Amino acid sequence: MSSSGRLYRVRLRLKAPLGTPLTSGTLFGHLCWAVRELNGEKALEAWLGAQEEAPWLLSDGFPADCLPRPLLPRLPVQGLGLKEADQAKQRARLPLLSVEGFLKHRDGLSETRIAAHLTAGPAAAKPSLERVRQTHNSIDRRRGTTPEEGGLFFVEEDWSFALAPERDVYVRAPVEASEVQALLAEVGERGYGRDATWGRGHFTVEEVRSMPELEGEGERRLSLSHGTLTSNMVEARYKLFTHFGKVGDLMAATGARPWKRPVLVARPGTTFRPLDEGPYGELLSGVHQDRSEIRHDARHLTLAYKEAAP
Repeated sequence: MSSSGRLYRVRLRLKAPLGTPLTSGTLFGHLCWAVRELNGEKALEAWLGAQEEAPWLLSDGFPADCLPRPLLPRLPVQGLGLKEADQAKQRARLPLLSVEGFLKHRDGLSETRIAAHLTAGPAAAKPSLERVRQTHNSIDRRRGTTPEEGGLFFVEEDWSFALAPERDVYVRAPVEASEVQALLAEVGERGYGRDATWGRGHFTVEEVRSMPELEGEGERRLSLSHGTLTSNMVEARYKLFTHFGKVGDLMAATGARPWKRPVLVARPGTTFRPLDEGPYGELLSGVHQDRSEIRHDARHLTLAYKEAAP
């Protein structure tokens, strides 16, 4: 099994807040529903059955022209003055690397070389828009009423589209750009993630562009996805994240429990030395207690790079 296929950058334009972050595994689940809605149940079964030989690998969604910051050997902080130490701490909090910076230094990435290309993203000028808390009240299902005491809980929404609506999702797939566009446009039309029926998670596909300039060679790889760590990924640097997934509303309407089992994955920005051509990570089974056919995509879309000393 190899990571064949053309690499595309899909430029999305958000038309509404996001109730669910644009993560690779959740995007893959929405693509499954898009295949089913456009082409039928049999087409979805065939599409999933072809994933071993012809995988669709997806990234998370990032602000336009940005990639996740790669986890690289850290600079030593001993001997730094107060001002330099404070600047180093501020740089350490920046989560994104510009595509320009990656391409400029991919022949020898290091913390020193990428420092000038790190960013918090275009919406950082108003961070309050990135995490807007919404208050909800629990419903007592026996009585159909709210509890007399307690019951309040909060969910977060991302409203940064108001300042920076463009997001980039990368897709590696053995198909033409038109097929990638059709499926993701269907996702955007129906709405992505939580509260899509209330207008959250809607977007348009502005452009699907082949990205041969991001293809390259190197002894290490940078992940753009949430994925598991597998035996062909060695000397990995990573940060873990527990994914609590849900099935789609149509699946839940059949009587299946809405929650999937939790999955422990590595965040985008993971770097590692590959032992083969991949794919890296897994298309997981056994993630739902009632429906054995439900899968979770925990594979990595990766970019090759070379690493320099700090």
